[in-house]
Amino acid sequence: MRYFVQFPAGTGDLVAESIGSYVDSPETVYADDSSLVFESDSRYEQVVRMPFVKNSFTVIADVVRGDVDRNVLELADSLRYDGLDSYADSFRVMFHVDGALISVRPNTKRALETEIGYASGQRMVGRGSGEEYWVVGRSDFEYLMLCRRHLRPKRAAKAAGAISHELSSLLIAASKPHPDDVFLDPFAGSGSFPLARMSFPAQRIVYSDSDLERLREEFPASVRGSREIEFLGEDALALSSFGEGAVDVIVTDPPWGEYEELPLALPEFLGAMARSFDRVLDPRTGRFVLLVARMAAEEAGRALAANGLGVGSVHEVLVNGHPATVLVGGREAA
Repeated sequence: MRYFVQFPAGTGDLVAESIGSYVDSPETVYADDSSLVFESDSRYEQVVRMPFVKNSFTVIADVVRGDVDRNVLELADSLRYDGLDSYADSFRVMFHVDGALISVRPNTKRALETEIGYASGQRMVGRGSGEEYWVVGRSDFEYLMLCRRHLRPKRAAKAAGAISHELSSLLIAASKPHPDDVFLDPFAGSGSFPLARMSFPAQRIVYSDSDLERLREEFPASVRGSREIEFLGEDALALSSFGEGAVDVIVTDPPWGEYEELPLALPEFLGAMARSFDRVLDPRTGRFVLLVARMAAEEAGRALAANGLGVGSVHEVLVNGHPATVLVGGREAA
């Protein structure tokens, strides 16, 4: 089956690195910095559950791209002998080409709507609820696609200023989750990463933050009421509850030193953090995903490497409009 997904701009490399944690054997057909067309044997229910995706679609048909109106008529013609399963009794059609909604000639639009109605048994509505079929074209992709949009499950509320669902999930997936993992976020804040890690089985999921008691009051219900998350109020530079090599994976967003005062100068802070991570991470297979301010990325990478934690990949992203860098690595990268 072929699928088309959209995700936050600038995270394409992270998506490519992470998507295999959610669907079976994905094969990329097309990719840019905010969308991906791929093939997989996974059912659409798995695709729609990918939490880093903003919109997901099943590709019903495609044609070599040329004149849009002519292409839409070709897509309509391809439906004449194909039945479409449906989850709603009505539908509407959208045309989204090169990042913008466009219009086509009225008779072209009617032709496509008629064929979708015949193939699906649904009635066309101009607006409101119902199933959505999108005609999609992307820059530098040679095909125009007819897609069915998937309904996305409702997501739990997050605290103000928290890392988004999409980015949290991408970073968790980039950590290559394993059912036997002891997972730790030592700068857990509002709990975005432990919450996202609950999407995968784990031996333990540990939230730790030295400001736990204050932060607990701001937790969303999904974090506060979780029985899967263990809560600790510890200093991330000591992590006294953990013995040497007791943690398999760390995913965290340490203080950036831009908006809050650090206990040490930034280079000393990053060095102490790296030594703490080195002590608690498994000496053979320990791994990490670190989200830092872009200005601190090189210094953080040097501190980690000096403590036997190599950086395997680097991804530049935006967090609430601020430049940030994701460092992915571990013992094997060292």
